[in-house]
Amino acid sequence: MNFIFINGKIETLSFFSTALATELEKMGHTTYTHEFYDNAATLGSHISDDTYLITFNCIGISGEDEYMTVNGRSIWHNYNIHIVNILVDHPLYYHDQLTHADDYASGYDNLTIVCIDRYHLQYLNAYYPEIRHSFFMTLAGSAPENIPAYSDRKYDIIFTGNFTPCSHFDKYIERAGKEYSNFYHGIIDELLSSSGQPIEKVCIKHILNDIPDASPSDIRQVMNNMIFIDLYVRFYMRERVIRAICDAGFNLHIIGKGFEAITLSDGSHPESTALMPTEYCLNETALSKISVNVMPWFRDGSHDRILSSMLCGSVTFSDPSLWLDNNFTGREMCFYDLNNMSELTSHIAGILDDPSAAMEIAAGGRKKALALHTWKARAAELLEHLKDN
Repeated sequence: MNFIFINGKIETLSFFSTALATELEKMGHTTYTHEFYDNAATLGSHISDDTYLITFNCIGISGEDEYMTVNGRSIWHNYNIHIVNILVDHPLYYHDQLTHADDYASGYDNLTIVCIDRYHLQYLNAYYPEIRHSFFMTLAGSAPENIPAYSDRKYDIIFTGNFTPCSHFDKYIERAGKEYSNFYHGIIDELLSSSGQPIEKVCIKHILNDIPDASPSDIRQVMNNMIFIDLYVRFYMRERVIRAICDAGFNLHIIGKGFEAITLSDGSHPESTALMPTEYCLNETALSKISVNVMPWFRDGSHDRILSSMLCGSVTFSDPSLWLDNNFTGREMCFYDLNNMSELTSHIAGILDDPSAAMEIAAGGRKKALALHTWKARAAELLEHLKDN
């Protein structure tokens, strides 16, 4: 098979593309990586009958000028190419791209959507029936080639990711008046108090309570207009976890921007390093005994940070999901409750105080991730799905 990837727009997604392309090449397939802003006219020489475009988060199929023709359709129609679009966020973020995929991509028959959470896939199938090909597949983990011994690690705990204060989203919550504000806060409050629920389940329940005759088309549009709720709850929990760890007196190595907006119990602010490229974050994770993850509200899937932390040989902490619960045990990672921060900090203290137990968990997680959750494994899984389709 022949595969085309698009790099150069978002660093993390380019990292994923390169990792997947590398493994496909090792399996004997041909790949070509196109830089997003390069002349798209050069793509034709790399496309044959068995060519697939693999992209992440709709890059190249979002109606961007670089990939559209004067007749309002994408260049991909010219090649009748099959497109595999891996969504690493909830489909609600891509309403425009999904509803215009006939023009932006290469037609619905030539489009496969991959979701990294099973609830995301259920939502996609229920509210975008025009998407005819889709499947679930988590992302993979990555790690440096050389992993330091657990006892040689310089950091106790690492967290990688950005932060935005919840107050940033007040302008969206309050923009339509008190009635809408109460509606949005009702959803937010339920999600925060019952964090195991997928966001679409709670949002749609509240939508139908207010608009009983809302059609699927109405619901998917309203969901797209409530992206700020998804961001609000994830950053609310991110702040809760960061504050709890710092207030408990642990040394937390943060890589990411925005954390100066968090005020700790002593009036100080967490120290952080500006967000760095993926490879840098992986190297720093491999120097850390514990890696803490706060799930971006994936309730039946996984974030790549979790699998990468395992491959880096760190003891991985995360709030749970159904997929994580079904694929890992306490011998391979540590779970915590977003609504029980004292339990989290006690668990962290116990791990740091017991290096022997910590090394066992780190080794167990790394062993399983090496066996099942590398980009090599995902490349093989992707090929199986494409063969079946």
